Amino acid sequence: MAVRYTIVFLLAAAPAARAQQSVVASVELRMDARTLEVGEAVDVQLVCTNTGAPDTPKGAVPEGLDLQLLNPTPAQQSSISIINGRRSQQSTYTYHLRLVALDEGTYTLGPFSVEADGASYATGTVAIAVVRPAADDTPRGDREMFVELELEPEKLYVTETYAATLSIGIRKVELNGRVYDLDLLELIDRTSQLSIFARERYSVGRRVLPDAAGRRHEYVVYQVRKTVRAEQVGEQRVGPVFLKLNYPTDLRKGFWGNLEVSRSRKVSARAEAVTVKVKGPPDEGRPASYSGAIGQYDLRVSALPLRVEQNQPITLTIAISGAPVSGVAGPNLAQNAELVSRFDFSKEELLGEIEGNAKVFRRAIFPKQPGVQTIPPISWAYFDPRRERYLSLSSDPIDITVEEPSAPAAAISLVDARGRPADTQLTLLAGGISPNYVDPAELLGSHTFALTPLWIGTLVAPPLLFVVVLFLTRYLQRLATDAGFARRRRARRRAHAHLARARRNGEPAARLEGFADALTAYVSDRFNLPPGPVTPAEVRELLAHKCADDALAGEVARFLDDCEAARYAPGTAARMPRGHAAEKVCDWLKRIERSTQ
Repeated sequence: MAVRYTIVFLLAAAPAARAQQSVVASVELRMDARTLEVGEAVDVQLVCTNTGAPDTPKGAVPEGLDLQLLNPTPAQQSSISIINGRRSQQSTYTYHLRLVALDEGTYTLGPFSVEADGASYATGTVAIAVVRPAADDTPRGDREMFVELELEPEKLYVTETYAATLSIGIRKVELNGRVYDLDLLELIDRTSQLSIFARERYSVGRRVLPDAAGRRHEYVVYQVRKTVRAEQVGEQRVGPVFLKLNYPTDLRKGFWGNLEVSRSRKVSARAEAVTVKVKGPPDEGRPASYSGAIGQYDLRVSALPLRVEQNQPITLTIAISGAPVSGVAGPNLAQNAELVSRFDFSKEELLGEIEGNAKVFRRAIFPKQPGVQTIPPISWAYFDPRRERYLSLSSDPIDITVEEPSAPAAAISLVDARGRPADTQLTLLAGGISPNYVDPAELLGSHTFALTPLWIGTLVAPPLLFVVVLFLTRYLQRLATDAGFARRRRARRRAHAHLARARRNGEPAARLEGFADALTAYVSDRFNLPPGPVTPAEVRELLAHKCADDALAGEVARFLDDCEAARYAPGTAARMPRGHAAEKVCDWLKRIERSTQ
């Protein structure tokens, strides 16, 4: 956690100095807006002043609002004032939260309480008004941005999946009869509310729409489709989605000839929440063998071997294929009276393994009587959501032959290493696995065991190899499934690639701009920021909050300010040694890595 200290020297009259000496502890909620539209989000700060390090805030959030804590560790800032020779200090701890308006109504947010240094503090309350805007009948072709949210299907049974699709259409910038191709997704405000679609990968398409006057406009359509499993019976809501965009109204050429937004206006678009109805299977007609499976399935039962001695095991294999198989429970064998009367087996719940598109359950059963025996049919039921009724599956009976147990042969006495009779007896059984040694004196138990380096390596190597493989497997799996983690891991490698390209640029100002781009791209990737440009002030604030290196934030921000100035004063860049800036950036990357582990 970084701590920022600001020292302020003031000369004032004595009464003012006395006023500065009082130190008052307080906590308060701060937010920019208290009237929100349904689906809109706003940033909230919980500021603790002179309380000491606080615990996580606690408080109830009324239904209809959603409040998310963005930084579990509060940002700390301290300031010291010296007035007429007298010193006073103020420290603040700030929690950043995001409030999302879900339903229309008037709400009271707070109070929230925190514990700090053995004392309790509480905020006041804030009145929040959530309004539903009037229906917008403006044709989509007359809007700069539109949002579409669709669910398919809108009714399903629990454990089934539905597809949620979000489409964001943004009109290409048209100025003076010319259409500009910009990355408009980067202009979306970070407080936009994307529901379950946050941090997803979007596909990019095109759509042409006419406006009310018949003019045709081209839109860039960003789309994402997400599959969601219905886990609970009832209504499941997706959304609302509320987007804010700084839509360009004027462009200018930057120092390097690239297009920059010189003026913009705030536009917004929203999509109402969509509800999917999740039903459970009916109670009427539910068979006794039903274990909760919903879908379409097939049942296969096999047994091996088909000829055994009495009280020897037979492996009963039950394979349930279909979709979905995740979470499917096998049949309850203890409820099969015929199977219980003819075979002994464990009555514990079957634990299956997924093999391909099937879930396979195996259980060892032991025949009780010799002769020709029959494994009775195994029944299993499921609910078919297409037919909306229960279906029962039953296997065919399986005949097996059970032989009388073989009589044991004479017992063989063991001798120890000195040739004296041992207490242990070996019983030689007919059939089975033949012994490797027939002379009892050659058994391993007759030899002295020595712990050699070879034995130590043999014992240590398998668990060590298992730990290494397990770590690598989980690491690769996380890289494949966690986009934020993968982005953080490749941040430094991408930054060095940018630096290498910038070093090859012979133009000093262009080289500096490349170094600055590498640094800001690294910060964006390392801390998983939303798409969009990052300003030096934002970098300074972010590093001050995230890094334990107090001087790092100022150094990086000053460098970025110098790079920005070099765009308009190329002579500044020419005076900087070629390798100095690159070495500083590499050093900052290492310091950020170390201080944010």
